[in-house]
Amino acid sequence: MNSAKHPIQAVQRTLDIVDVLKEKREARVTDIADELDFSKGTIHCHLATLEQNGYVVKNGQQYSLGLQFIDLAHHATDRVDIYDITRAEVDKLAAESGEMALFTVEEHGEGICLYKAEGEDAVQTELYVGYRNELYHTAVGKVLLAFMPEERREEIIRETNFEQITPNTITDPGKLRAQLTEIRERGIAYNHEETIQGLVGLGAPIRDQDGTLYGAVSLIGPVSRMEDERLTEELPKLIRRAVNIVEVNITSL
Repeated sequence: MNSAKHPIQAVQRTLDIVDVLKEKREARVTDIADELDFSKGTIHCHLATLEQNGYVVKNGQQYSLGLQFIDLAHHATDRVDIYDITRAEVDKLAAESGEMALFTVEEHGEGICLYKAEGEDAVQTELYVGYRNELYHTAVGKVLLAFMPEERREEIIRETNFEQITPNTITDPGKLRAQLTEIRERGIAYNHEETIQGLVGLGAPIRDQDGTLYGAVSLIGPVSRMEDERLTEELPKLIRRAVNIVEVNITSL
């Protein structure tokens, strides 16, 4: 994510408070002040302003995020033109596969989960709507990298801090670029236990007739179910069918 040239400290402080409440779920003024190394008076003033506008709620001495953020989330997803049609297809994909299905877009060089649906046998993970991930180690992230404009792809790769999350995680930019070439040829990206050991994922891009990238759809499941023909034929076919329906509808936007 790019750094602001002239950040407004008061705004940044408020956002830091929101982040603390997001992580802790609820906290006292003292807890937040200690976490951010600011005075209790300063924190209290920011919290009072947030509470006045519905962005935090106070219960006794504890503060937590307010439901006003749900309204913001609605307006944020509403700007994604294909959100409704993609959500419907992700629901079908989860039901047909029995696995967890996701709709993800790229923003600020990260993959943002905009929608999640769980099939009957879906694994339970920490993934939630709004969850952010680096692109280089997930199936949906790699497919977004593969099909975005080259200049943007190279910018993200240059700025990526590669970490060895699991033994299978690709940490060499050259090897990643080679894999992205294969993904463009195949149309499907895979994550072979590169994010979480025991989990496998696959994803495909959503594009219009001009090749503009709108996002990607993916499936995640345990390695015990994601293997052989199911991984290489059955599930890719389901994903491609879901993506095709979304892409057809893009033409009417």
